[in-house]
Amino acid sequence: MIKKSLISAAVAASLFALSSAASANPTPLSNWYIDTDGAGGNAPVLVLDYLDLVGTAFVENTFTSGTAFNFNEAGLFNAATADGSTPLNPSLSATFIGTGSGTTGGALTFATGGTLKVFSGATDIADFTLLSGSANLFANSTLPNGTVSLIFKATAMDAGYFFNSAMQDLAASVLSPTGLVLGMATTNVINLNSAVSTPLINAYNAGFGTSLVSATGDGFNTLKLSNNGQFQMAVPEPSMLSLLGLALVGVGFTTRRKSKV
Repeated sequence: MIKKSLISAAVAASLFALSSAASANPTPLSNWYIDTDGAGGNAPVLVLDYLDLVGTAFVENTFTSGTAFNFNEAGLFNAATADGSTPLNPSLSATFIGTGSGTTGGALTFATGGTLKVFSGATDIADFTLLSGSANLFANSTLPNGTVSLIFKATAMDAGYFFNSAMQDLAASVLSPTGLVLGMATTNVINLNSAVSTPLINAYNAGFGTSLVSATGDGFNTLKLSNNGQFQMAVPEPSMLSLLGLALVGVGFTTRRKSKV
C-alpha cells in the first residue's frame, strides 16, 4: 500500500510540473470545502488536500503508419471520498472526452479542445476544456508508461459547490483574469483486456458521434484502462481563486445552472 504521505508528494510533484505553463509558483490549497449537493440539505465537506477518484477509460487508436497513430478517448470517473476516507454525499462523477496522436513506444500528445464535465447526480456542475496533455509510452506499445499529464481550463461552474478555505465560492473565478485551471496527472495504468461497459460505450458514442454497440480492449488498437487517483486544488500566484490540480496516483490510470457571471 502507498502511504498517504507518498501519495501527497506524488500529487504535489505532478501538480508543480504540470502548472509551469499556466502560472508560476502554484500553492496547493488545503482545508477547502466541497458541497456536492449544492443548495441541498448536506453541509459542505472539509477537504484537507484532495478528492479520491476511480474510473475507467476507453481508447480507440487509428494507425496512420507502422508506428504513428491518432486516438479517441472517453473516460468515466467517480469521486466518493475526500482524503482517502471522508465520504461525499452524494458522490461526484465526471466524463472526459479527448483526442490526440502518438507513436508506439514514443510520446503521446493530446489535442486541445477536449472536455471534462463534472456532475452531481444528473446536474452538470463544472465544465473544463483541455489546454494540453502528454505521456510517454511503453516500448513497442500504445500503453502509457508512467504519468499522463493534462491541463484544463474551466469554461463554466455552478455556484454553491466548490469553496476555498474562507468559504469563498470558486465559481466566481471562472471569468477572472487568470481563470480557473485544472491539472490531471495519471500514473500506473492498468490495461484490461475485457469488454467495455455500456455506459462507457455510450459516453464514447456521444463524444465522437459514433455508433459502437460493443467494444473489447485488446491492449494495442483498443484500450480499456483502469483508473484511480486524486483531485487536488492549487492557487497560482497572484490569483487567489485558480484551480490547478487533478493528480491521479496509485494502482490504476486514472449545468443545470452554470455560472453566468
